[in-house]
Amino acid sequence: MTRFNFFRAICVLLILSITLNFTFCTFAFGAEIFDSNPTLFAQNNGNAETAESQQIQNESYLFWCIRSIGPLFTPIFIIDSVVFLTLAITNWLAIRRENIMPSELTVKFTTALDKKDYQEAYNIAKEDESTQGKIFAAGLSKMSSGYAAAEKIMNEIADEEIMIFEHRLNLLALIASVSPMIGLLGTVFGMIQTFSIIAQAGVTPDPKELAGGISMALLTTAIGLCIAIPALIIYEVLRNKLAKLVFDMAAQTEKIMGKFKT
Repeated sequence: MTRFNFFRAICVLLILSITLNFTFCTFAFGAEIFDSNPTLFAQNNGNAETAESQQIQNESYLFWCIRSIGPLFTPIFIIDSVVFLTLAITNWLAIRRENIMPSELTVKFTTALDKKDYQEAYNIAKEDESTQGKIFAAGLSKMSSGYAAAEKIMNEIADEEIMIFEHRLNLLALIASVSPMIGLLGTVFGMIQTFSIIAQAGVTPDPKELAGGISMALLTTAIGLCIAIPALIIYEVLRNKLAKLVFDMAAQTEKIMGKFKT
């Protein structure tokens, strides 16, 4: 799969995820508004209270979570989770041995070098879109100027390619850092709402009124951590995997291209 098709597939995945999440939330909030209208269930307070109790019993845990965290943090967490999922999939697919140093390229390239067919070896490396292919092609193109010049350009290409991988991976680390902060912000909002009710009540406030702010405070923290913890784990796993691949690629490049040393 070429890089263009790869990132086009990721963009389609992102758009579909956002669309599905938006549709789901629209349905969830619509259901909440519909169910919370007492005139649809009863014409008096007694029937309304009965309907409200029935609604609470029948309300799913997911709808309760959405209603508790409110219309401000629901879309924030949805976007945050969609971005996390997209970055995790993108990095997981990108940081693979076959994308960085494919074995097929190594076999074909070394075979051409053993035959002294340098033009064929260059064409093989040039047509390959992997990081190793770019390094081989750049090295052969400068080999006429000496191994030192070829080694310099190979190191530059390697640094540029590794920087691209690390930049994408650091976005995943950013999600792991920001998500708990969003949850903490929701906690502050929920506690402000709770203490505002206590301050305005004058007498002992209704526990049901306090439950809304407390639910927001706890749920936003929990959701933020639920996004941050797997993001941090995936980041560390992929960072170590990338470091191992970079080390192997450097050793393989030195082994193959070192034949040109004089």
